[in-house]
Amino acid sequence: MRQVACKTWKTWKSGRALAVALVSLLALPLFAAEAPYPNRPIRMLVPYPPGGGLDLPGRAVGQKFAESTGQQMILDNRGGAGGLIASDIVAKASPDGYTLLLASNGQISIAPSLYDKMPYDPLRDLVPITHFVDTPMVLFASVSYPAQSVADVVAAAKARPGTVGIALSGVGGVSHLTMELFRQRAGIQLLGVPYKGAGQAMGDVAGGSVPLIFSTLAAGKPLLDAGKLRALAVASAKRSSGLPNLPTFGELGFAGMEAPLWIGMMAPKGTPQPVIARLHAEFVKALAASDVRERLAAQSAEIVAEGPAAFAAMIRRDAQLWRGVIKTANIKLE
Repeated sequence: MRQVACKTWKTWKSGRALAVALVSLLALPLFAAEAPYPNRPIRMLVPYPPGGGLDLPGRAVGQKFAESTGQQMILDNRGGAGGLIASDIVAKASPDGYTLLLASNGQISIAPSLYDKMPYDPLRDLVPITHFVDTPMVLFASVSYPAQSVADVVAAAKARPGTVGIALSGVGGVSHLTMELFRQRAGIQLLGVPYKGAGQAMGDVAGGSVPLIFSTLAAGKPLLDAGKLRALAVASAKRSSGLPNLPTFGELGFAGMEAPLWIGMMAPKGTPQPVIARLHAEFVKALAASDVRERLAAQSAEIVAEGPAAFAAMIRRDAQLWRGVIKTANIKLE
């Protein structure tokens, strides 16, 4: 009896040890999953070349995020293909909150209407986190061009259809499409002069080679301040804080000319809601910091700081706007 009891005790003890080991092994993923987010650096894909004004909001917010969470937000600039390269990487990334996209109109609300085939579906494969800023598009004129107002431009274009030149900093970009939007709303024909980049386009307008251009206020303000450009109107719902005396197109009688260049953060579809909520809270906190607000104001960027629901609704409206403009103008890119 004693030997049997001893054997039973050993068997029970061995079985208990095995059970504890199994429970411990099964619990490991749970403990790992419960590690606080973020617990390692986050990669932010930027669809523009490094050093450009468009990645400033990402850099400013990323710095504050690191200070608040102790985890770096590493910017990975992947320019090219109209921003589709960076966006595709994020769309196909693991939805764990460690790969994000600093997105704008071009890759999200415009591209689906420009391309017959895309490597990703921006409205299906990416989810909004925070709408950072809007940068207003402004109609600038060379100081050598006689037109002093939008009404003068429209009158000149109607008098000589298709002869008034306007520089386009990239076919299918926001500058080009804002011109198309204006042309459609005003019922006029303009002569589009395409350029590979904004710098040369803006330089030729400032030099008087081409009379007009739609560009961001940030890009045009140095030449405006130098007396080489004239600002005629801003394509936004309200006046820009950077040029409070400049009227909106709406004030001048051109309805539906709200077309800012927007920038915000997005994540792969399937990213857990608690992660989205944490990121949004950190981004809003960063955008509220006085030094961040000053840096963005210097670039004439209007802080929005809206969350996922409002951001998603804005993207849908933006996509609908550009879908109509692109269809009417019959623009397609390969």
